[in-house]
Amino acid sequence: MTLFLDILSWACIVTGGVFCLLSGIGLVRLPDVFTRMHAASLADTLGAGLVLLGLVLQAGVGADLVGIKLILILVFLLFTSPVATHALAHAALLDGLVPWSRDGHAPKARLASEDPDEDGFLADTRDDRSAAEAETDALPSPVGTEAR
Repeated sequence: MTLFLDILSWACIVTGGVFCLLSGIGLVRLPDVFTRMHAASLADTLGAGLVLLGLVLQAGVGADLVGIKLILILVFLLFTSPVATHALAHAALLDGLVPWSRDGHAPKARLASEDPDEDGFLADTRDDRSAAEAETDALPSPVGTEAR
Protein backbone atom coordinates (compact mmCIF):
# COMPACT_ATOMS: atom_id res chain seq x y z
CA MET A 1 0.00 0.00 0.00
CA THR A 2 2.83 2.43 0.76
CA LEU A 3 4.43 1.78 -2.64
CA PHE A 4 1.11 2.64 -4.32
CA LEU A 5 0.79 5.87 -2.28
CA ASP A 6 4.39 6.82 -3.10
CA ILE A 7 3.86 6.29 -6.81
CA LEU A 8 0.55 8.19 -6.74
CA SER A 9 1.99 11.08 -4.74
CA TRP A 10 5.02 11.43 -7.00
CA ALA A 11 2.78 11.29 -10.07
CA CYS A 12 0.72 14.15 -8.61
CA ILE A 13 3.82 16.17 -7.74
CA VAL A 14 5.44 15.74 -11.16
CA THR A 15 2.17 16.43 -13.02
CA GLY A 16 1.60 19.53 -10.89
CA GLY A 17 5.12 20.73 -11.64
CA VAL A 18 4.52 20.28 -15.36
CA PHE A 19 1.30 22.31 -15.14
CA CYS A 20 3.09 25.08 -13.23
CA LEU A 21 5.84 25.10 -15.87
CA LEU A 22 3.26 25.32 -18.68
CA SER A 23 1.55 28.15 -16.81
CA GLY A 24 4.82 30.08 -16.70
CA ILE A 25 5.39 29.50 -20.40
CA GLY A 26 1.83 30.70 -21.07
CA LEU A 27 2.49 33.92 -19.16
CA VAL A 28 5.41 34.67 -21.45
CA ARG A 29 4.02 33.47 -24.78
CA LEU A 30 0.34 34.48 -24.82
CA PRO A 31 -0.60 37.79 -26.48
CA ASP A 32 -2.74 39.79 -24.04
CA VAL A 33 -3.66 40.17 -20.40
CA PHE A 34 -6.81 38.04 -20.58
CA THR A 35 -5.19 34.99 -22.14
CA ARG A 36 -2.26 35.34 -19.75
CA MET A 37 -4.64 35.44 -16.80
CA HIS A 38 -6.35 32.36 -18.20
CA ALA A 39 -3.06 30.48 -18.30
CA ALA A 40 -2.04 31.65 -14.87
CA SER A 41 -5.33 30.94 -13.15
CA LEU A 42 -6.18 27.54 -14.58
CA ALA A 43 -2.82 25.88 -15.02
CA ASP A 44 -1.26 27.36 -11.90
CA THR A 45 -4.23 26.47 -9.69
CA LEU A 46 -4.28 22.94 -11.06
CA GLY A 47 -0.50 22.62 -10.80
CA ALA A 48 -0.30 23.89 -7.23
CA GLY A 49 -3.32 21.78 -6.29
CA LEU A 50 -1.70 18.63 -7.66
CA VAL A 51 1.58 19.39 -5.90
CA LEU A 52 -0.25 19.93 -2.62
CA LEU A 53 -2.28 16.75 -3.15
CA GLY A 54 0.95 14.83 -3.73
CA LEU A 55 2.42 16.31 -0.56
CA VAL A 56 -0.71 15.35 1.39
CA LEU A 57 -0.33 11.78 0.15
CA GLN A 58 3.33 11.81 1.22
CA ALA A 59 2.67 13.36 4.65
CA GLY A 60 -0.57 11.58 5.42
CA VAL A 61 -3.47 13.05 7.34
CA GLY A 62 -2.56 11.11 10.49
CA ALA A 63 -1.79 12.33 13.96
CA ASP A 64 0.44 15.26 13.04
CA LEU A 65 -0.91 18.53 11.70
CA VAL A 66 1.14 18.62 8.48
CA GLY A 67 -1.53 16.91 6.38
CA ILE A 68 -4.30 19.06 7.81
CA LYS A 69 -2.30 22.22 7.14
CA LEU A 70 -1.67 21.13 3.55
CA ILE A 71 -5.38 20.48 3.05
CA LEU A 72 -6.20 23.93 4.44
CA ILE A 73 -3.68 25.52 2.08
CA LEU A 74 -5.26 23.63 -0.82
CA VAL A 75 -8.78 24.77 0.12
CA PHE A 76 -7.59 28.36 0.53
CA LEU A 77 -5.89 28.21 -2.88
CA LEU A 78 -8.96 26.77 -4.59
CA PHE A 79 -11.15 29.55 -3.19
CA THR A 80 -8.88 32.55 -3.65
CA SER A 81 -7.25 31.98 -7.02
CA PRO A 82 -10.44 32.03 -9.15
CA VAL A 83 -11.82 35.00 -7.22
CA ALA A 84 -8.61 37.00 -7.68
CA THR A 85 -8.49 36.15 -11.39
CA HIS A 86 -12.09 37.22 -11.85
CA ALA A 87 -11.45 40.49 -10.04
CA LEU A 88 -8.39 41.22 -12.20
CA ALA A 89 -10.25 40.42 -15.42
CA HIS A 90 -13.20 42.57 -14.39
CA ALA A 91 -10.89 45.46 -13.51
CA ALA A 92 -9.12 45.11 -16.86
CA LEU A 93 -12.46 45.23 -18.69
CA LEU A 94 -13.56 48.27 -16.70
CA ASP A 95 -10.27 49.95 -17.51
CA GLY A 96 -11.03 49.54 -21.21
CA LEU A 97 -8.73 46.67 -22.21
CA VAL A 98 -10.11 44.72 -25.13
CA PRO A 99 -9.55 40.96 -25.39
CA TRP A 100 -7.30 39.75 -28.19
CA SER A 101 -8.82 38.12 -31.26
CA ARG A 102 -7.23 36.39 -34.23
CA ASP A 103 -8.69 38.76 -36.80
CA GLY A 104 -7.61 41.89 -34.93
CA HIS A 105 -11.13 43.19 -34.42
CA ALA A 106 -12.62 43.81 -31.02
CA PRO A 107 -15.11 41.13 -29.94
CA LYS A 108 -18.77 42.05 -30.06
CA ALA A 109 -19.42 41.13 -26.42
CA ARG A 110 -19.04 44.02 -24.00
CA LEU A 111 -19.77 44.72 -20.38
CA ALA A 112 -23.34 45.62 -19.58
CA SER A 113 -23.86 49.34 -20.03
CA GLU A 114 -24.67 49.86 -16.36
CA ASP A 115 -21.42 48.31 -15.06
CA PRO A 116 -18.80 51.04 -15.64
CA ASP A 117 -21.02 54.01 -14.87
CA GLU A 118 -22.95 52.70 -11.90
CA ASP A 119 -20.07 51.01 -10.11
CA GLY A 120 -19.89 53.17 -6.98
CA PHE A 121 -16.40 52.08 -5.96
CA LEU A 122 -15.00 52.75 -9.41
CA ALA A 123 -16.71 56.15 -9.61
CA ASP A 124 -15.39 57.11 -6.17
CA THR A 125 -11.88 56.01 -7.13
CA ARG A 126 -11.99 58.08 -10.32
CA ASP A 127 -13.30 61.10 -8.39
CA ASP A 128 -10.58 60.73 -5.76
CA ARG A 129 -7.91 60.38 -8.44
CA SER A 130 -9.08 63.47 -10.34
CA ALA A 131 -9.34 65.45 -7.10
CA ALA A 132 -5.79 64.45 -6.14
CA GLU A 133 -4.52 65.47 -9.58
CA ALA A 134 -6.29 68.81 -9.28
CA GLU A 135 -4.69 69.40 -5.87
CA THR A 136 -1.20 68.64 -7.13
CA ASP A 137 -1.73 70.95 -10.11
CA ALA A 138 -2.84 73.76 -7.78
CA LEU A 139 0.16 73.44 -5.44
CA PRO A 140 2.96 75.95 -5.97
CA SER A 141 6.22 74.52 -7.27
CA PRO A 142 9.00 74.04 -4.71
CA VAL A 143 11.63 76.74 -4.40
CA GLY A 144 14.34 76.48 -7.02
CA THR A 145 12.31 74.41 -9.49
CA GLU A 146 10.57 77.26 -11.28
CA ALA A 147 11.02 77.55 -15.02
CA ARG A 148 13.48 80.31 -15.96
